[in-house]
Amino acid sequence: SSFTLDDLSLLYNTLRFHFLSATLATALLISLSTAYFTTRPRRVFLLDFSCYKPDPSLICTRETFMDRSQRVGIFTEDNLAFQQKILERSGLGQKTYFPEALLRVPPNPCMEEARKEAETVMFGAIDAVLEKTGVKPKDIGILVVNCSLFNPTPSLSAMIVNKYKLRGNIL
Repeated sequence: SSFTLDDLSLLYNTLRFHFLSATLATALLISLSTAYFTTRPRRVFLLDFSCYKPDPSLICTRETFMDRSQRVGIFTEDNLAFQQKILERSGLGQKTYFPEALLRVPPNPCMEEARKEAETVMFGAIDAVLEKTGVKPKDIGILVVNCSLFNPTPSLSAMIVNKYKLRGNIL
C-alpha cells in the first residue's frame, strides 16, 4: 500500500473540516514530546574519584587523643566517657588522622582552623582528581559539596568555584 494523491486529498479534507481537532492533537503531541525530553533522566558520568590522604604527622591513636583531651582540663568525666564511646563506635581505627587544630596542645578549634582544614581536604582531593582525569575546571557542570557541621561564609562550594575558576552557571 502506497500513499497516493487521493489519500493526500482525503487527508486535506479531513484536516480542513476538523481543524480544531488537528490543532489540539498537534499541541498535545508537542507538549508530550517536550515533557518527555525535559524530564527524562540525563546521563551523568563519573570519570574518576579521589580521596584526600593527610600528612602522616596528623596520625593519632585513640589513646593519645583521649590523653590530650583529658590533659586540656576543660572536659568533665562524663564528657570524656562520651568521647571514648564515640571513638569506639564511630568506625575510626586505632590509628587515624585528626585535624591539626585538635592535635595541638592546647587545641585550637576555631573558625580559621576549620576553614584551613576544609580547604586542605577539599583542594587536595580536587587537585588529585583533576590531575588524574585531565578534566579542565571550566568543563565541570555540576558541583556537589557536603559537610554536616561546618557551614562557613562564603560557602564551601563558593570556595571551590572561586579557587578553580569554575563556570558561573555551575549547578
